[in-house]
Amino acid sequence: MPTNSSQTRHTFARHVAPFAPVALALLMNSVPQNNGVVLPQAAQTESVFAQSCANPHYPTDNPAIMDSTSCGISGNGGAETWQNEAKNNFCAPDPAKPITIAEMVQLQAKVQQDGSIPFGNSRQHPLTSKAGPAKDRSPLVALGEGSQVVLIGYVSIARQEGAESVNCGSNVPNDPDHHDIHISIVQNQSDTECSGVVVEMTPHHRPEEWTQTNVEEVATAHLIVRVTGQLMFDSSHSPCVNGTSASGDPKRASLWEVHPIYKFEVCPEGTCSSGSGWLPLEAWIKK
Repeated sequence: MPTNSSQTRHTFARHVAPFAPVALALLMNSVPQNNGVVLPQAAQTESVFAQSCANPHYPTDNPAIMDSTSCGISGNGGAETWQNEAKNNFCAPDPAKPITIAEMVQLQAKVQQDGSIPFGNSRQHPLTSKAGPAKDRSPLVALGEGSQVVLIGYVSIARQEGAESVNCGSNVPNDPDHHDIHISIVQNQSDTECSGVVVEMTPHHRPEEWTQTNVEEVATAHLIVRVTGQLMFDSSHSPCVNGTSASGDPKRASLWEVHPIYKFEVCPEGTCSSGSGWLPLEAWIKK
């Protein structure tokens, strides 16, 4: 448990209080699973991944394979609890506001100027005195974490992630349907990955067309994309320094991400600068 009382109250009010009766029921009806881990019954999965708003911005209302598991918004919990909850937030309020890669880099600079926000992996965190993850998210919320944003750019690369705490690690099957899709977005097609930022497709309520292969097709076609989702800070890593990533960290210019993605749209031709012409990935891939 965190020692900061305001942080504790925030976490309780946002995530625990509305669902205390559900949590109690799940605890009373939990059953042992693999390796002695106690997980709620599968029949309770919708409550396990319950959101704090009445109408979450799920990419699709249809539950995905991940939503048949008992993996909740806190994932595997532990030190990652508060960051996992941020990564699983589909309740960023409307309206979505435009953001640029340059603005996300500026937000990274503000985190570093603050000095009180820990970030970086435990092996190497050159820009901070303490590794992440950040448990107290209130300074990050003050900078914009939890807001809904729209980012436009090009796909540099898409990677299928493996087991992570946010998606319950080894407590779910080790296949793409249970893991994130990591996407690097850059401003210009020729830009390096270290100059871009990361956006993430999570496995919850993910359309079946949202795959690493299909996103890579967009990259190959050199098409502009528009990504809508929650702004969050991934404090378990460090950004690139002088064009080089820290040991084991994905390349990016800022730790601010669009995560989770609510909408992923493609501009089939031109720039769609008028605001029209955008197609959801699921429609573009079927053309």
